[in-house]
Amino acid sequence: MTATPLSLRPQLTLKAKFFRIALLMGVLLGALYAGMQLGEYRKEKWESSHFARQKNQVQSLQQQVDAVQKSQALVSQQLTVVGAERDALKRELTALQQDFAITRETLSFFESLLQSNDRNRSASFVACELQTSSVDRLRYRLLLVQGTDKTTELAGRLFVSLQYQLAGKKQQLTANTQGASIAVAHYHRAEGEFELPVGATGPLVMEVRFVEPEGSKVLASCQKKI
Repeated sequence: MTATPLSLRPQLTLKAKFFRIALLMGVLLGALYAGMQLGEYRKEKWESSHFARQKNQVQSLQQQVDAVQKSQALVSQQLTVVGAERDALKRELTALQQDFAITRETLSFFESLLQSNDRNRSASFVACELQTSSVDRLRYRLLLVQGTDKTTELAGRLFVSLQYQLAGKKQQLTANTQGASIAVAHYHRAEGEFELPVGATGPLVMEVRFVEPEGSKVLASCQKKI
């Protein structure tokens, strides 16, 4: 029989065992520390990249806000210019309307002079207008012209009155210049206002008479109803 060879293994001392365990623990701790450092580096890198993206987004949004503010300022400026132009056009339109009214009145006056063939007529009203100027006010405008062949002034008195309804009854207002003496040299303009009492209703009828200075003979008359 062949005998089994003997194998001799050195017996580790307690100190060697502790050293081996300490070495293993050191390797494990080193690996753990390296992993922690790698994780911290990756975290910082991700946070830096995320912060950069957020900063770019904020800058982009700020640029958009600035562009919108500039657009708003431009639109506001344009609206201010348009408003000023509109107000100027309104004033110009009002002036043109006034000029047109004066021109129309003047045209009526000259047309009456050209078309009048009645040598016996002393005077006539070529304009007899009554318009509402406010809720309770009426404005009248008159143009009295002298006869075609008249060369001297024509004296007389002017009567202007307004009829209206109040509580179902006919009432009358007279102008402040009622019965005023006037002298017509070719033409005479007159205008004024009636102030209606509360509750006054139509129909509204204005009657105008131009009579002799010391008598009741009517030299010219007109009537306007609204």
